Amino acid sequence: MASVDEEVLYYKINKLLWRWKRQEGARVVREASLSMDKAPPPLPAPPEPPVAEASAPKPPKLDPAEKLVDDIERIANAFSRFKTWLNTPEPPRPASPPKPVKKVETVPPFDIQEIPGAMRKEFMPISAKLMERWFAGRLNYSPTTEDEEKEINQVGKPYPPDMYDLTTVTLDWVLEFPRAKEKFDYLINKAIRSEGARKVLEDKFSRYKDKYDGAYKYRILAIENSDLAKSNPTDLHRQFQFQRTMVDGTFGEKIALLLKANLTNNGSPDDLTGALGSFNFYAAIATASISWNTDAGRSKAEVTGIYVYAKDGYTFTDDEGARSQYLGHWSKDRVIVVPYDAAAEKISRLPYDEDVSIVAYSFDAPVAVGDISTKGNVHYPVYNSSFRQWAIKHQRGGDFIVYTDRRFVRVNPPLEIYL
Repeated sequence: MASVDEEVLYYKINKLLWRWKRQEGARVVREASLSMDKAPPPLPAPPEPPVAEASAPKPPKLDPAEKLVDDIERIANAFSRFKTWLNTPEPPRPASPPKPVKKVETVPPFDIQEIPGAMRKEFMPISAKLMERWFAGRLNYSPTTEDEEKEINQVGKPYPPDMYDLTTVTLDWVLEFPRAKEKFDYLINKAIRSEGARKVLEDKFSRYKDKYDGAYKYRILAIENSDLAKSNPTDLHRQFQFQRTMVDGTFGEKIALLLKANLTNNGSPDDLTGALGSFNFYAAIATASISWNTDAGRSKAEVTGIYVYAKDGYTFTDDEGARSQYLGHWSKDRVIVVPYDAAAEKISRLPYDEDVSIVAYSFDAPVAVGDISTKGNVHYPVYNSSFRQWAIKHQRGGDFIVYTDRRFVRVNPPLEIYL
């Protein structure tokens, strides 16, 4: 049986304005915790080879004499069952029902795998789809943020091919969010022409400087990456990406902004936040040419087209030595945020410290909004580490890399790089 403390304030998402809305009346719940007991989804089974259907043999015809014996035996058995029923005594009447026992107030369990269902109720369907993919995956994670940047997993190997998602998130969907469209436009109109981008391009093209064989006074080498963009976008990214712009913050960072500033006019996490968090738009070389001029004694590269796409890691890795990032209090219906200072005098498992991770500003105990015996009313604190604990317990849960589709953008005037 769970006990309940005094009331505390909390914040929930106003879906009309997509802003945090302050609420009163959440109650701290003791002796309840987030469940991780539900079995993970089954791994996809390999297809089984088709089995040829064999025609069933026809049953042999019974001999008339044998059929007569069978009929007599069946009638005798039926008569025997009827006689037994007649001789069976009437069963005793049931005892009077016991007096009703007073209902004990208990908290229905909430499992971490129910969070995608809550995401859909919060209008985050793409976020839910990606999280369900994570739960269904085989074990794959990066022990450190440095390993995550290099896409190296827990056994020191590169992420396997099935840990790259190239279809769930589309560029058209990402650009439906104005803040993402603003950064996309900035990338293709300004950022690709920055001095930093030119230096990266100069380094990319330097490998071609020695391709001129001296047989001709002028020579042009064309670069066209459409096949690579379609067949192997990860190689396109590794070999030809030269500029990027960051969009937004992670789910936890948006909650941190609320907790630090205590302002309800800050935007709350939406489906883009839940799906990609803090992500980048990238620009990679799509079409270019390199020309050599022996008279001028130098070569020149011109970028005439780029591919633009979004990329992000769907992971739950925390910075080494830091407290795990707080991702809100979840129930089967919603996510809320409970500030630490709203309940610091009620119950606490964390010390208050302004110099540590934002988790110190969040309240590390379940809270109820309404009757605690109604499923969905109790909300549980969830952290990055909650998902890592689940992964270790079940030896499942695959961190993966998300790529959107690639969009070709013509560069006019071309980017000119002298080598």
